[in-house]
Formats: sequence, C-alpha cells, structure tokens
Amino acid sequence: MRPRKRTGGRPGAAVTKPWYVQYRLPDGTQKSPGFETFKAAQDFCDIHGPRIRAGKGLVPLVAADSTVGQYGPHWLAAIRPSIKPRAHEHYASHFARYLEPRLGPRPVCELTRPECRAFLITCREQGLSGQPLRPGSVYAIYATLRTMLNAAIEDGLRHDNPAARLGKPLHLHPTKKARAAAILKRALDRERLHRLLEHTRTREPEWYPLVLLLPRTGLRLGEALALEVEDYNPTARSLDVLRAWNDKHGELEDPKHGPRIVDVSPQLAAVLDAHVAGLRKVVRIDGRPAVSWLFPSEAGTMLDGRNVRRTLVRLSLKSQLGRRLGPHDLRHTFGSQLIAAGKSPVYVQRQMGHASVQTTVDLYGSGLPLEERGSVAALDTEAPAAVPTTTRRRRRR
Repeated sequence: MRPRKRTGGRPGAAVTKPWYVQYRLPDGTQKSPGFETFKAAQDFCDIHGPRIRAGKGLVPLVAADSTVGQYGPHWLAAIRPSIKPRAHEHYASHFARYLEPRLGPRPVCELTRPECRAFLITCREQGLSGQPLRPGSVYAIYATLRTMLNAAIEDGLRHDNPAARLGKPLHLHPTKKARAAAILKRALDRERLHRLLEHTRTREPEWYPLVLLLPRTGLRLGEALALEVEDYNPTARSLDVLRAWNDKHGELEDPKHGPRIVDVSPQLAAVLDAHVAGLRKVVRIDGRPAVSWLFPSEAGTMLDGRNVRRTLVRLSLKSQLGRRLGPHDLRHTFGSQLIAAGKSPVYVQRQMGHASVQTTVDLYGSGLPLEERGSVAALDTEAPAAVPTTTRRRRRR
C-alpha cells in the first residue's frame, strides 16, 4: 500500500487527481481513492494502512520503531538465501564493525540524509582506530548502509532512502579514468612479462606452466587452482573453466559470472601438453592418473593460493621487475595486451569472464587503437566502370 502517480490517460477523459492509493478491503473490494498531492496520499497510507493490514490478518514482521541495531540482524537473515555467501559476509562484517556501533541506537525511520552523510565522513576520517579509511573502504560501508535502507522501504519502515546517491558527492566512486590508470600501473608490458617468464622457465621450471597460464588466459587465481586435468582440451586448444576455489571460505564454487570456455594460445598449448603428459605418467594401481588437479602440490592436493602469491613475489623480485607482482596483475596484463593488439572487447570480455563488455571497455579501453584511418575503406563497394562524358556544342542558328 503506497502512493502511485497516474500516467497517461485517454484523450478527452475527465481530469482526475494525479495521485492515488490502490488497496483491497478484507472482503476483496478494491479501492483507489485519489489525492491532489503526494503528501496527502502518504498521510492516508500512514493513517489507514495499519487498520487495513490488521483487518486482512497481516502482521508486520518488523516493528515500526525498530532501531538500526534491531533491524540489522533481521535484514541480514532475510537476504542470506538470495545472495552469495561472500556478499552476505561482506554486509555482515561492515554492519557489525561500523553501522551497529555508531548508528545502532537510532530508529531506522528517523535517520536523515545529513546524518548518513556525517556518518560516512566520520568513517572516512577516523575509521575504527582513528586512522583515515581509503575511499574504497568507505564505499563498502556506504553500500551496506544503502542496501539496508532499501530493504527498510520494502519492510514498511521508511518511504525513502536517505543514503541514496551519496557516493558521488562524497567522491566514493572511483572515476573510469582513475580505474584505467590503476590497471595500467599494474599490468606488465611485453618486455617485462618476457623477462618474468624467461626467469621462471630457466630458474624455477616447476612453476612455469602456471605462471605462463595466468597472463595467457586471464584466469583468476581461484579459477586456475581449481582446474582439473580433464578440463584441458588439447584438440580444441581450450580450457573449461567450470569451478573456482574460494580461499576465504575454503570451498569450491562456480566462477564469478558462470562457467566459460577459454582459448589457449599455441605457446601455452605446447607447455600444457608436456605438463599433462608428465602428470599422466604417475598412475594408481588401477591405471588412473594419481592426481586430478592440473596444477597439484607435491602432495597431490590443490595448490595453496598463499604459496602461489609468495612465489610470484619472489619471481618478480629475482627477475628485477622493480615491484612486487600479484596473480591479478597477470590477469590485467592479459586484458590490456589483448586490447592493445586490437582484439574485440567482446572477445576479451568472454575470455576474462567479465559481467559485461562495458566492464572490459572501462578497465582496458584506454589501450584501444584510436586511429585507423584506412579502416573506412572497408565500407566502399567495387568502383563502377568510368562513364564517358560527351559534350555537345550548340549549333548557332
């Protein structure tokens, strides 16, 4: 039961009041009273809504005067089945660390926009221990507050969200230009990538297949660790990315935006062919391969992500890259180098498993070639034969 605005209308029909409230009585009769203003319609809902809901046997799940500390656990329990465990843990952590200590005693229905803004500014300047927080951390707190207040509207505690659209004026959203600059700083150019790969191949060859795979396929580390031997198709030169390892929860899950098939370059295919052949030599008594993981540990189990990160740091320092390297830096290297080579953003998006092609363009679009003057020639059709032109002299009479 909420105010609605009339839209459209038949030409020539009588002018009606612009706002209305639609509801049904306990006997099933539908009513749609009209109002001149939104406030008048909202006042009607506030006054008669509880009586109508009570007459239909509808009991509210949340008390109208619930505080943030009381409503937060109800909200977290309600959204648990509909979101990923990682997202739920993200919301629960920020609620417990920031929202409940500072906004816990405040009734949800009394929160104001200036109050929400002051809360976010305090988080940015002081954090938990008096140290300023980075904009990304403050944005995570803001997202938790905004999502909770959106749910409060659905539960009938509020009619608006005072935290809506606060991210832009507080500069919590990184600009596309800033994000692209950060990606460019993390990605390796061809010379430095070659130096890293050659050092790994010659000095620590046991790590070479995995280190080569990351910048040649753009897989996330959890997706690479969860690859099995059977996921590699040497005939089609492809990898089936069917699962990902969630290191935080210690379990296998679906890839971030669903399973996908990733193409394998000829150089990587040659390395993987030799790598898989070596794995298949170690068999059990029944003749099956002893390990199922494509990149197993010495004990035959899945590699630990922490060991991979430590190894990449060691390799980056020994190959004199000038900085520490992480697995996601090699993923950004893959995307930026493909885009710089003029490949379609749609192809790059499908290879990397981004949610949309817009994400790919926003992250790596600065590397797209902008000047291809000869490309317009592809629009021309075959030139027709030249038509001779004749000129006639006018006869003088």
